[in-house]
Amino acid sequence: MSINSIKRLSVFSTIFAFATILHGVVLAAPVPNPATTPALKTQTSSASHQISKLTNQQRLQIQIARQQRDKDIEALLNQSQTTKFKAALQSRQRIRTVLTSLDLNQDQQKKVQSILQAYNLQVKKILSSQASQPTSNSVGITQPTSQPITK
Repeated sequence: MSINSIKRLSVFSTIFAFATILHGVVLAAPVPNPATTPALKTQTSSASHQISKLTNQQRLQIQIARQQRDKDIEALLNQSQTTKFKAALQSRQRIRTVLTSLDLNQDQQKKVQSILQAYNLQVKKILSSQASQPTSNSVGITQPTSQPITK
């Protein structure tokens, strides 16, 4: 009888020690830094990188598109949902998080999804217009095209 309790105590103490050591190892693991680990890039990091290179006009276009998106979504909501929606946007919560907390019905969900898709297409169009615009170097001269100069 005492041998079984010793075995149980031994197994328990081994599990406890292992869990304690493992917890310490996990806490001591370095947190990956996006600046030092380029392989960990995500879609949001590339989007935020693109946003930092936007012109003032493009920023304004995206802001106007976002405001229109919010107005369109707000028009679909009932009074209590509208109150929650405005409060969440004021606290700068992500739109997807806000929408999941509103308990939308099926019809509202479909309409909101189409509004979000239209907004995403609009932003993509604005970002693609950035790629087609000529870039400038620090002196203010536009970059030469890859076409040869003909005389």
